[in-house]
Order: sequence, then structure tokens, then C-alpha cells
Amino acid sequence: MAKRGKRDATDPVARIGELIAEIRHHDRLYHERDAAEISDPEYDALLAELQRLEAEHPELVDPDSPTQRVAGAPVPHLVSVEHRRPMLSLANTYSREEVEEWAASTLEFLGGDAGLAYTIEPKLDGVAIEAIYERGRLVRAITRGDGRVGDDVTHTARTIRGLPERLVGKAPALLEVRGEVIMTRASFAGVNTRREAAGEELFINPRNLASGTLKMLDPAAAAARPLDVLFYGLGETDGFEAATHQDVLAALEAHGLPTSAWLSVRGDLAHVLAHYDGLLERRDGLPFEVDGAVIKVDDHALQHRLGERSRSPRWAIAFKFPARQGTSVVRRIEVLVGRTGALTPRAVVEPVYVAGVTIEHVTLHNRDEIERLGVKVGDRVLIERAGDVIPKIVGVTKAGSGEPFVMPDTCPACATPVIDDAEEVVVRCPNRACPAVVRRRLSHFASRGALDIEGLGEKLVDQLVTAGLVARLSDLFALEEEQVAALERMGATSARNLMTALRRSRTRPFSRFLYGLGIRHVGAHVAEVIAETWRTLDDLRQADESALVDVSEIGPTVAESILAWLADDSEQADLDRMVALGVAPTAAATRSESGGVLSGRTFLFTGSLTKFSRREAHEMVKAAGGKLLSGVSKNLDVLVVGEKPGSKLKKAEELGVEVLDEDGFLALLTEQD
Repeated sequence: MAKRGKRDATDPVARIGELIAEIRHHDRLYHERDAAEISDPEYDALLAELQRLEAEHPELVDPDSPTQRVAGAPVPHLVSVEHRRPMLSLANTYSREEVEEWAASTLEFLGGDAGLAYTIEPKLDGVAIEAIYERGRLVRAITRGDGRVGDDVTHTARTIRGLPERLVGKAPALLEVRGEVIMTRASFAGVNTRREAAGEELFINPRNLASGTLKMLDPAAAAARPLDVLFYGLGETDGFEAATHQDVLAALEAHGLPTSAWLSVRGDLAHVLAHYDGLLERRDGLPFEVDGAVIKVDDHALQHRLGERSRSPRWAIAFKFPARQGTSVVRRIEVLVGRTGALTPRAVVEPVYVAGVTIEHVTLHNRDEIERLGVKVGDRVLIERAGDVIPKIVGVTKAGSGEPFVMPDTCPACATPVIDDAEEVVVRCPNRACPAVVRRRLSHFASRGALDIEGLGEKLVDQLVTAGLVARLSDLFALEEEQVAALERMGATSARNLMTALRRSRTRPFSRFLYGLGIRHVGAHVAEVIAETWRTLDDLRQADESALVDVSEIGPTVAESILAWLADDSEQADLDRMVALGVAPTAAATRSESGGVLSGRTFLFTGSLTKFSRREAHEMVKAAGGKLLSGVSKNLDVLVVGEKPGSKLKKAEELGVEVLDEDGFLALLTEQD
């Protein structure tokens, strides 16, 4: 691989050569070794830069450039087979505007046919394959390879679930069908569970596992790793007729070949782009990994007129989802102390942009997770935003020279010797006066889901603890305005506002107060369950183990934790002091007291709400006896929409769900039984 030195932006010859060498290096890793060093978006960026430079300097285009052929080469231990028709890759984009530009250029190429119909289907994150049927019998399966020549993997392909040996119905003389070999999320989890039990290294993702399995020499070993396949296109055919892409999918299904037709639609550009939004929203609920959508001109005659470029067809484009993965280098590993004293290692990485967010910190969870991943300082790692929210390290793509990480024997915040909590696989600081524990507890207590003490952020919490003004929760309610005003960057107005916020927080709902106390295993939902059964602190203090475990959703572990908290003299003393300082959580109204105007009905909110917050809306539904759902389904009674409601509104309308705006919802609350 060429050495990556400082780029010379003024020398296109040098930069093109550097890009070609770098892209070929990553092609070999990805296609031949299943060991990618960089993420797809980073690779796409390299290829896009090369395409731009070659477009600006056509005299520098090498016929063997990565832009002129599909990446990848057959692996040496399998037989190479030439495709009758090249298996091209797709042009791709992450931009809606570029999709619209592609559609406009397509129309222009066809002479401005404004009635053009498109199809859209999920872009599967798997391994491209061509299955060849002669007179209805499977005779060969070939990987894409470099697009012209692939590897014969018939022996392992025969182990794929859903790949028929014989086609259903009257079969054409020749049918080359193209699709993607995948491993479902459930199958992938099962394989890794078995490997973990056997003490073996875990696989990083389903795509790499599917690729490696397909290229195994032993079909019996491949069969132990369950693969699936979904088909979406054709190679050469003889006796197979289809006028549109939708017709192709229907015909393949009729022949017993699995497709993703159930996730595909046909329509104008606006319709398919709306479907893209729906796929993006549903991606985590699908049984397999999807990294975008493929938009195609539906009509085959028009596809033929549009033809192909050197690497890709003009009649299709891949509209990728926002990147959820990226690679970065671990700068250091630090240890954080949580509100329960748990020590959590965290990787500090070079900033990387993933799914719309710049990530610099990634949790490593615990000692076992670090050992499983083998992460060290200096390693290049693959980072993913799970569910587009929480960043995590998926695996190491290139090892550095750092030493293995060792968890500390003492708390990094207070130097107290740590203890192993075998039950939760965590190392814990037992010092409840540890400043890090106190800070975390205070921040949680003041958070939105708890007492929602406006103005009491992490910086002010740090000042209060450092100044010795707050060492336990009850100290907050003993603060005096003058003390707060004397802190750096506070002043009289900020201090007065904080005191007002503290007064308001004294009467928050009992469930939120319980959640804010930070009792182990008592999250927001469990706190609501407790508050519905024991509506006041005095009631809860009378609870015993049998009463707790009799409550639905409170198991032995939660009951044990609550009882331990009730038996803790220091916790109860702090609670008594809060009560003495005027803290009086509000008991939630029972359904009979609230009138239950929403009793028996289910609700969901979508879009930007302007008259109340999402949390306030949820509390209003619960107080009135209604139930909340997390998605649109036939079980939903009412969808309440704010501004820019998105795809949930369309689905609700399709299902005949009642739709209300915010005013309509408020009016519903005032109705009489």
C-alpha cells in the first residue's frame, strides 16, 4: 500500500495515484479478507474524491482505476467463474438532493417523461450472489467478485435457508437471479452466543460472518451458521418475461425465490422518497441489517434505453441511510464513577462523525467487555451508534502498540479500595461520600425525568460539591440564596432562579421523586409502578417483601433493592430531613379520582408539540386512565400530531386511526364520561 503522506492538493496526478492505492488496499481487506479498516461512508468519500478528480482530468483516467471496475477479486481457494453479464455495483449517495438530481438527469436522458415510475426497496447489508437455474434446477452459485469473475460457492449456497434446489411452477430454460446473502440478527446473535459459551472470539457483524461462511470449503461447517438470501434482480435469462421490476419480484416469488417485495413500493419520486423515510424509521425493527434503499426505474424498456456506465447502471441509485459506523483511534481509556459507585471504563477517541453526531467518548461498559473486544490505547476501532443513539465499539480493525488495560484497584475519585460486584459484573466504589458519587446522584436527582430542577446542571453541581455546600440530597433544600449567589458566575438573579426552581421541585409527582432518589434497579417505569401502589412515602415505608413481590413488574431483585434502601438508616435520615425542609411529593390521582376520561383508549404523540412537552402529554394520558403505545399499529386508538409529524401520520391514516391535533387532544381531556 502506498504511504499516506501529506496531500498535495495542487498535483492531481499524485493525489489520484494515492487514492487508487488506498482504495485498492481497502478493497483487498473488505472483499478478500472480510477485515475492513474503515467504514462504508469513509470508503465512499475516497471513491467520490477519485471520481471528482478523474472528471476534472479525464486524460488521467486509468482503465484499471477503481472507478472503472467493480472492486474485489476471487479468493484463491475457490474456482473462478465468469459472469455471463457483469454484476455491476450501484452509484450511491447520502443526499436527498443528489437523488433528485439523479432523477432529473434520468428524465432528461429519456426526453423528459414526467410520468416516470420508480421502485424502492431496502439495500441489504450482505454479500452479493448470482444463483443460476437451468430448466428450474439450481446448477451454480457465484459471488460477485470483481463484477466480471466471481467465486463458485455452490457447495455452501446449497446450505442457505430459502434457496430452492428447484423452482416452483413452469421454469424458464435459463434464469440467473441476483440477490444478497444475509444473516438475520437472530441467527447472528445465536452464533455469537454459542461462540461465547465456547470461549471463542466473537464475530463483529452479520455481513462479515455471512461472507466468510459463504466462502468456506466445508459445507457442513457452513450449515452450522444459518444463512438467508433475498433476490432483487436478473442476469441472463431464456424464457423469462417481465415488463417491470415489480413484475420481476412477483415472478421470482411465484417461482419460490425469496425477495424483499413486502418492503418494496412503486410510485413517483415523492412517493418512493416518503417510503425511504419509513424504511429509515423501521430499520432497527427489521430482522436483518439494512444500510439504505435502492431506487430503480421500474420499466425494463426504459432501463434498457438508459443503459450502463462502466461501474453502475444509469437506471438505479442507492440512497444510503445516515452513517451509523465510523472508525477512529483510541487516545486513552479513562474510568468514570457513577451514582451507585460503579466504575465504568470509557474510551476517549479521535473525533469521528457518525449518524449526525461527532463522537469523542465511547463507553466500554466493564472489564469483561474490554477483554472481549481486546481494546487498547492506539487501536483503530469500528464505532457504531446503536439505535442511532448510544455509541459503542464494535471491534478492533487495526491493533496499536498499547498495553492491555487494567481496571484500577482504588476509586479514581476518592482513592477508596474498590470491590467486585460479581452479581452485576461491575467494580464498585463503596464510599457513599465519594465526591464523584455525590455529583452523579445530584445530577440525576435534578434531571428532567426526576425533579427537573431548572438551572441545576453539572457545572453548578460541581461548584456546590467543591464548595462543600452539598454532600447529600437534602442539602439542596437547605441552601440559602446568598450562598448560591456567592459562587463563581452565579450572581443574584441566577441564585434567585435556582431557589425558585428548588421550591417548585418540592411537590413533583411521587413517581418522579422516587426515580430521582437513585434506588438501584428502580428506573422511571418501576417508580411509576411503585407510586401507583404506594401513593406516599409513608405508605411505601410500610411495605414488606411479600407486598413488593406481589406487584406486577417488581421481581425479587427490585424488591430486595427497595428493602435495602428502606433499611438504610442514612438514606432514611436524609429522606426525613428532606420532608422537614418542605419536600412533599404529590400523590398521583387514581383512575377513579381522575375521572378516567381516556380509560380504555391508547395514544401516541408525534411531531413537535407546542402547547405542552412530550413528558407532560404522557402524564396527562396516564392521569386520565389512558395508555401509551410506542408505535402506530392496529391497537392504536388516537394519534396526536404536532408540527412535522412524519411517517407515523401516513401510516395512521392508512389504518384508519383517529388523528387529533393538540387542541383536539386537550378538548378530549375535558369531555365528561
